Formats: sequence, structure tokens, C-alpha cells
Amino acid sequence: MSPGTHRTAVLLVVGVLSLTTGCAAGSADDDKPFVGIAMPTTVQTRWVADGENLAEQFGSLGFDVEMQYADDDAALQAEQIEQMVAGGADALVVGAVDAGSLTSVLADAHAAGVRVVSYDRLIVDGAAVDYYASFDNRRVGALQASSLLQGIGVLDEVGERTADRGPFAIELFAGSPDDNNAHVFFDGAMSVLTPYLADGVLVVPSGQTTFDQVATPGWAADVAGERMASLVAPYRSGTRLAGVLAPNDGVAQAVVAATGDLGYVPVVTGQDAEIPAVKSVAAGEQYSTVYKDTRQLAEVTVQMVESLLTGSDPEINDTTSYDNGAGVVPAFLLAPQLVTQDNYRAVLVDSGYYTAEEIG
Repeated sequence: MSPGTHRTAVLLVVGVLSLTTGCAAGSADDDKPFVGIAMPTTVQTRWVADGENLAEQFGSLGFDVEMQYADDDAALQAEQIEQMVAGGADALVVGAVDAGSLTSVLADAHAAGVRVVSYDRLIVDGAAVDYYASFDNRRVGALQASSLLQGIGVLDEVGERTADRGPFAIELFAGSPDDNNAHVFFDGAMSVLTPYLADGVLVVPSGQTTFDQVATPGWAADVAGERMASLVAPYRSGTRLAGVLAPNDGVAQAVVAATGDLGYVPVVTGQDAEIPAVKSVAAGEQYSTVYKDTRQLAEVTVQMVESLLTGSDPEINDTTSYDNGAGVVPAFLLAPQLVTQDNYRAVLVDSGYYTAEEIG
């Protein structure tokens, strides 16, 4: 089943669950394991797909499942988690709204014997987290930066340096400060871009290059669009905007809209392979996106929880990268993949992630 399939049905289910928060499915007189799934938002459609994949895969194993979306409200998410624990949850899968706001509620969950898997966004500030399931987030940022360089002509199609010295004018965007991944994406991207900024091949006319200067609170597309609109004036009066590092598809689409009247198309990166962005990539508007197969992430997460609840050790492949303040959280990191106009059908349709009808 593709991420776009039955999306409306999923939203309706979430609405019902929101009315019955605390009445956990696993609190009845059955011996099924009960997992609570706390997701951050439905505004970014990728999180709807994540929730759908998790619920389907846990359900196929006979788990009782309660899923809650927090509408980007950190306090609400903490309340939802409290109620899942009170309702008898055996395990929690948490995609955090605010990576640092769950320390107390997760400490209480651990004290109650509830196992916790941090899902995609690392929960930090010493929170009680057993395992972390995500993608190689530094690699995501590096892919975005390399794609930007290829799109503007600094690198060729195989990633080799070209003879073009520019200078190329770019602008930088990052994700939300309260999402640990946003920092990792940006660091990964800047590890690639910094040498070209240092030698003058790339320039940032706005002068805004630090994470704090370019962050997008809440990953809000409207905030990103407003910021891009505030930066675009020089690019209407002689300076050509070669490209924009955008950390996800929501930001990317806002940037594309804000630069739509320039008379040319700057190179804009993205992430999550959301349907509107994929259509934009296909049309030659957004240059690229980074595909993260949430079906695989759900599979890894479900296996982690199943192992934790049966007393075995989950499979991991990283024990060094992610320290959340209490120590390194053992993790399983999946590989992301760059999607462009050249390969979007092969990557997204041929794999069954989307149907041809969904992306046009």
C-alpha cells in the first residue's frame, strides 16, 4: 500500500483516537502487546504515511495500537504520551514535536516499565530512550548539498569538480531548531558546501549562513516563504540566484513559490519525496528531493519494539553517532536516496512507494 493510499481514512482514524485518548486499545482484558504511537503532525504528509505504515505493520503482528498526532504542540504530545502510559502501553514509538520537551514524561514511562523507541527525530536532553530508528541524517544533508552543487554546475553528474568557478549566489535554509535532525541535516550539508564557500565559488548575498540565522521554526512552509520573499530583491536587480539549500519539501515548495517570478528556475533541494514536491521535480521546478522509505523505517521500528517486548536485542547498526544527553542511543540508520527528474519514476513508482496515478 502506497503512502498516499487511504490517507483520508487514516486521518479519520486519528480523529477518532483523539476523542478516546487514554482509553487505550491494549488496556482491555487481553494479552496482546499494546504500543502507543505518538506522531508530531499531519501538516507534513510524510508523517501521515509514517503513522499509517507503523499502524499497519504493528497490526499485522497482532499488536493493539493507539496512534495520536499532536498538531505540532509539544505540550499536547506529552499529555498524549501520559495517557497512553496510564492506559497500559507496553511500548511507545515517539516522533517528537520538540526533541527536548519529553524528558519528564518519558522518565515516568520508563519507571512504569514502558519501553521507548525514538522514531526518526532523536529525543534529547537525557530523556529515557531505549533505541533510535531513523535514516542516516548527516547523509541526507550531504546529498542535498551535493545535489545543489550538481544542479548549479559546480559538480558534474558523477560528483566530480567542474572547471566552473562561479561565483554562484545561493541562499541557505534549515529546519526547526527543536528538531535534532534539523541540526544534523544542516551540518551534513555544510560539510559539503563550506569548502566552496571558503574559496569563493559559492557566495551567500544575504550573509545568513549560521543555523540560527537560517532555521525555520516548526518547519513552517509559510515562515520559509516569507523569509525567501524577504531575500529575493537582489535577485530581481542583476544578481542571479543559482540555488537554494532547502531542508525538506515543504520549505522547498515555499521557496519555489517565492522565486516563481524571477524569470528563471533556481536549483532547489528538498527532502521526504512528498507528492507535490515529486510532481514539482518532474516538472523541472524543484530540482531534487531526498527519498526516505518510511515503509522500511516502520519495519525497523516494529522489529525493535517486538524484540524489546520479547526480551531479545534489537538489530542495530550504529552505536556512536547519537548522544541524547544521557548517553549514546543505539540506533538503526537506513540509507536515504536522492530523487531527481531523471530517476523519480524508477525510484518511487517502480518500488511501489507511489502509483503512477499519484504522481502524474
